[in-house]
Amino acid sequence: MRSRVQSITPKKAVELLEANTTNRPLSAPVVRAFAEAMKRGDWLVTHQGIAFDTHGVLVDGQHRLAAIIEADVPIELTVFTEVEPGTFDVLDTGKRRNAADVLAIEGEKNSTMLAAMVRTVWLYENRPDLGWSGGKSAVTNHQIVQTLDQHPKLREFLSVGEQVAAATGMIKSAAGAASYLVEQANKRADLTPWFEGIIDGAGLQRQDPRLLFRRVMFAMARKQAGQVQRRRDTREHVALYLKAFNAWATSEPITGLRFTPREAMPAISRGA
Repeated sequence: MRSRVQSITPKKAVELLEANTTNRPLSAPVVRAFAEAMKRGDWLVTHQGIAFDTHGVLVDGQHRLAAIIEADVPIELTVFTEVEPGTFDVLDTGKRRNAADVLAIEGEKNSTMLAAMVRTVWLYENRPDLGWSGGKSAVTNHQIVQTLDQHPKLREFLSVGEQVAAATGMIKSAAGAASYLVEQANKRADLTPWFEGIIDGAGLQRQDPRLLFRRVMFAMARKQAGQVQRRRDTREHVALYLKAFNAWATSEPITGLRFTPREAMPAISRGA
């Protein structure tokens, strides 16, 4: 087996895909994710590239080649040749590293929740008004690492997310990310009353947004318990949190708190 790093142009990728006679069907979301990384300049040369067997048949890398065509940019890839045909059966059978795996390797604590929090912040910043589930909302491991580098204080909100979730039934990662976002938008303000109110709930007046938020989240959690319900929606939880925070920060009593998928994500009040 031989290998070398080679620059693959979109035209060359078309030619190489003509040797694709044994691969699995293409996954459009995978191609799209690869292409977006290539257009952003995030694609790096690794040992994972494209491979041809001893008969010249493409046995690995069809998604990377299709992504080069979609991105319409030349990309450097490691090209393997003279691969034994029998190796095709064991390609991609190992467990792929997810974002939590990557962060754990980097030495991060509670990497699963931290990765989910980072993903939520990335989605809030990059696609706040679109769905946060499904293939089109995929966030790459590279984007997770980059976002954590840009928001290092997210680590400090792991415990806050745990506390808010335990007190309200909110999704843990949504609670941690939303708490971080409101703190970042109001760096000079003392948000202790906000956090204490939604976590403890003691002594709150009937129209206090903190009490209403707790009641809405409790109701959603009760509805979820013991029933086959739709998957809990991180975007919905973050939006409800921000709506309640905005009302509290502006001293606006509210009588209702709801969010529909078609609504825009609330901007965070900076008046706390």
